[in-house]
Amino acid sequence: MQKLKLYLENIHSMRWSIEVFFSDSKRLLVLTDCSSRNFSAHIAHVSLVMIRYNILASIKRTLDYDTIGGLFGDMYLGVHELTVVEKIWAIIIEVVAVVSELIDADSDELTIQIIENDKRLAALREYAQTA
Repeated sequence: MQKLKLYLENIHSMRWSIEVFFSDSKRLLVLTDCSSRNFSAHIAHVSLVMIRYNILASIKRTLDYDTIGGLFGDMYLGVHELTVVEKIWAIIIEVVAVVSELIDADSDELTIQIIENDKRLAALREYAQTA
């Protein structure tokens, strides 16, 4: 009887660890905030949340934070998912970098010239349509 009680307590403690993981991940690491409709994106999102949780939990163990929520709050300020605008801007910067390599120009100067000169933007549109 004593072995059974010890076994059940062990199972309960393992189950409690899982509950704490999901609670903290939902509340602090935005586990439920993946808005994609792609299954692979959901798998990637959950995997990244689990990796973040494990890294933060190991940091907590080594630094002995008061609460795991405080640690997650501190770490989450520096880590966030890119917004649509940030993703589009990154693509634009990448395209400008490729074009600047093709025409042997500085990508920063080319970006400024494209923004400031509508004729260059029109020429870039024509070039993109012919490519």
